[in-house]
Parts: sequence; C-alpha cells; structure tokens
Amino acid sequence: MATEADVRAELDRVMHPSFDVSLVTLRMVEAIRVSETRIEVDLVLNCPGCPASETALARARERLRRRFGEIEVSFQLLPKIWSPPWNSWL
Repeated sequence: MATEADVRAELDRVMHPSFDVSLVTLRMVEAIRVSETRIEVDLVLNCPGCPASETALARARERLRRRFGEIEVSFQLLPKIWSPPWNSWL
C-alpha cells in the first residue's frame, strides 16, 4: 500500500507547466490521505480555472495511477489564495 511519503515523492516529480517547478516545491500540496483503495490530495491552485492547473492535475493523476495502479485518485481543490514560495524567500 502507498504511504503519504510515497505519494508526496511522486507529486514532487510532477512539474507545473507554467513554472517548471514541482507541485510540492510550489507548496500547492496541502494534505495527503491514503487508504487501500483511495488517494486523496488537498491542493491549492495558483489560479482557479487556469488551463495550466488543469494540465498539472491531469499529470499528477496519471503519475499516481502509473505508480500505484488503478487506485481511485481524487483532488480536493481548496478555496485558498495560493502564495508562491518565492514570496517567502525574499
């Protein structure tokens, strides 16, 4: 069975198409819940409705299914305002 760390490691390999930086590095992944039949990921999108975000979600779903098999993968899109990590680096 997958663990939260396994899922986070896979999501760290999914690059956001607008920034070419991983979803984890961009701090878009808020929480991960794993069971035997399901992976749930809470995400904050950089811009709701943005086509690049939809592409990132599709890439993440594909990567998780490829790694963990035909498990149910769901994303909960949180109603938060995303703040890029580089704002805190300044």
